[in-house]
This record gives sequence, C-alpha cells and structure tokens, in this order.
Amino acid sequence: MRLSIKVGGHLLYEAKELAVERLKGYAATIRKIYWMGHGLSVVVGGGPLARWLVEAARRLGCSEAVCDEVGIQVSRLNALLLASLLDDVAYPVIPSSHAEAKSALGSGRIVVCGGFQPGQSTVAVAAVMAELMKADLLVVATDVDGVYTADPKEHPEAKRLAKLSYRDLERLVAEGSAEAGTFKLFDLVAVKVMKRARIPTVVVDGRDPNVLFKVLEGEEVGSRIEP
Repeated sequence: MRLSIKVGGHLLYEAKELAVERLKGYAATIRKIYWMGHGLSVVVGGGPLARWLVEAARRLGCSEAVCDEVGIQVSRLNALLLASLLDDVAYPVIPSSHAEAKSALGSGRIVVCGGFQPGQSTVAVAAVMAELMKADLLVVATDVDGVYTADPKEHPEAKRLAKLSYRDLERLVAEGSAEAGTFKLFDLVAVKVMKRARIPTVVVDGRDPNVLFKVLEGEEVGSRIEP
C-alpha cells in the first residue's frame, strides 16, 4: 500500500515536555511498515509547542504572517526529530514546499514533512502528499479515537462517527465541530484535496503507535471517511 500518515502534534507532547518514548515508538512502527514494503510519507503537526510559541508571538505584537511562520517552523522541527530517528530510511531533507516534496517522493525513502505554507494546516499537507503519491489511504493519528459530532473533550454527549462521507465531513468542518482538543481535525482545504483526489481516510487514536498496524490489517478502528 501507499500511505500518507499525519502524526498529530498533540501526540508528541505530554505535560509540557516532549513525549520521547512515543516519538521513538512512532519511528519504530513507521520503520517496520516501510520494511514491510509499503510506500510512506509522514506529516508531523506542530502541537502544543507551536500553540505556545504562536501565542507568545502574538503577545510580542508579531503579525499573523509571522505567527503562521512560527507554527510552520515548529512543525518542521518536530518532523526533523522524527526523521532523525528514522535515519537511513528517511529522505535526508524536510521538504518545505509541494515541489520539494514531489521530488523527494521519487527517492523511494520515507518523506517526512511539517507545514508548507501559511493558511494551510498540516492535515491539508498530508492530504496533498496523499494526492502526490497516489496514496491508497490517508491515516490521521490524533489524540481522540475518531471524528465526533462535537469536541468530545468539551461535549461528553458528542457521538463518534464510525463512517462518514466527504459531504458529512465538510458539513462538520463548516460548523466548526470536527475537532480534536482545541485543534480542528480537518480544515476546508484538506477536505477539498481529499474530495478531488478521492482519498479514503481513517482517523484513529494515535496515542499507541501500533494502531497503524491495526489500520494496515483492516481492523475497524477510529472513523473512516470515504466518497
């Protein structure tokens, strides 16, 4: 299979510290999947560190353009940490644009990315990577177990949706309710790319990196989004 994997930035931090063992776990899992013969790209989010620094930048009076750039740079730093653990199986440079990423995909190695440009979420980047590599599946690993009708951390009555269509997802995003924690799982840019490329997507609880093996084995985990 060809997989585009989004590793949510929230998964990489616990109690305001880097979740070192989980990061190592993702590296080990991704490496095994690669050696099983699957094609891979991985996009890493900025997570709490990006949020903290962006808020600090705003307090300093920085423009929103600078705040966007801060978030992008943090996501690339997180991507660099993961790529360094993957070592020889990872493409040696963190791409900073679609063009660089497309070129890197031809290497046969695992391409690890952070953000690309202002106004584009890292989930949208993962969707673009899926489109570029003609992926069979986009896997979004986050800190909840799927897509809910509302943020389950704020609304205990929210229901998890085991299956939904692009149209369902688009409606949830427009209503501002497809969220994980304080971050939206998807933005409209990501949904647009998913729709045009017809990319099946699975949203899973990524607190245990081994969930990626369950996805590969076809287990019904998380939420599945299809046309």
